[in-house]
Amino acid sequence: MGERFEASIAGRVVLTTMMAVLAVAVLIWNMPAGKPRDAVRPAAAHVLYPIGLDQDWALFAPDPRAFSVGVYARITYADGRQRVRVPPHNGYLLAPYRTYRWQKYVERLRADDYSSLWEPTARWIARDAGPGVTKVVLVRTFRDAVTPGTGKKRVARGEFAFYTLDLP
Repeated sequence: MGERFEASIAGRVVLTTMMAVLAVAVLIWNMPAGKPRDAVRPAAAHVLYPIGLDQDWALFAPDPRAFSVGVYARITYADGRQRVRVPPHNGYLLAPYRTYRWQKYVERLRADDYSSLWEPTARWIARDAGPGVTKVVLVRTFRDAVTPGTGKKRVARGEFAFYTLDLP
């Protein structure tokens, strides 16, 4: 009676099975792109999404993204005031831990493939901005990445308004 779960035979079987399923899911998630991975990746997603392990090595791929991306919202109030809302960023020490999910959300939000996120996001921003909001404009930002040590200067940031929500 008082035996710890992980010390029991049943506990060890359950924990070992869970670890094996997790290891297989991570291996499937990181398989090279192709039909075999596409066939089994949805099953791995059910295991990895809830615990946040649905990351891959694309950041470190031989051909990393050549530009920086971002999103912000331009909010207009009935009295003509404007306000800019940017995703949270808690400095360089805590940001990787506190704002990673926001960074992933921004990556999806700015993509045309995720246009279904645009209106709900703009409505959430309007509600969060307080009373009197008449317009929310979502703006994509982009800038070419400069490889350190090349001596190239960073160019100005480009912007593109990709969604407008007009409110009564």
